[in-house]
Amino acid sequence: MLAESFATVVGLIGQFRSEHAGKSQAEYNDFIDWLISSNHKELVKLLELNANAAISIKIMLKQDRDHFKAQLDKIDSALSAFASTIEGFGELAKSLHPESVISEQALNILHQFNESGSSKLLEVGTSGGTIYMFLETSGSLDIPEPRFAEDDFAVLVELGLLRQDYNSQGNTLYIFTRAAHQLVSDQNS
Repeated sequence: MLAESFATVVGLIGQFRSEHAGKSQAEYNDFIDWLISSNHKELVKLLELNANAAISIKIMLKQDRDHFKAQLDKIDSALSAFASTIEGFGELAKSLHPESVISEQALNILHQFNESGSSKLLEVGTSGGTIYMFLETSGSLDIPEPRFAEDDFAVLVELGLLRQDYNSQGNTLYIFTRAAHQLVSDQNS
């Protein structure tokens, strides 16, 4: 249940910190009291049973306000990007965060990666442009809009859907993640 409550917990921490902006540092017990008075008693019970969650919340409450806000902005952007791929949520995500949308081409990259069965993709520059070759399997990525490929790969790496590495020759490698597999698998079901 607590895992399903991640967005709720993060939102409530943000709300609590916003309401207590005058304090230099918020305390965990103050947060728990605030949750109880805000009628989130079930969440308090869940947090009392999970020491790791309590420690994480204590750390978040002690973070510098600007750093915490920046982290919340990153979560909001990532959540919007993921939501942009889900029917019924996509339009809302696009209207609130048009810059955080996963493009059709980026989604296509993930689908092709998943279907290839490969875990790595090698970026190779040629005189005719850049090609992306699957390493453990044969074939290459089809990129209909090559001028946006760099941006799409950057977004996928930023969202943790791909990891970026380099081979011994210094060529870029993209590594398919479990999160990417989950995202495209969920879209297919």
